[in-house]
Amino acid sequence: MQHTVKVFVIPPERAPGGPPEPARQMVVEAKSIDGLREAARAQLAAEGYRVRSLSCGPKGLVVYVEAGQ
Repeated sequence: MQHTVKVFVIPPERAPGGPPEPARQMVVEAKSIDGLREAARAQLAAEGYRVRSLSCGPKGLVVYVEAGQ
């Protein structure tokens, strides 16, 4: 199953509580809905991001991450 995830990146100069950049979308693939959360975390970590928040809403996953320094 594939799912689109909205990713909001908080740049290092705005961390920890500054406003994020506009959302970008990425596609995550997993065998189950529960697996989507872990797949999104793994994919973002591989890109060098630190996940601050990951939530599942009625329109899909929304993730806030901090950019690596």
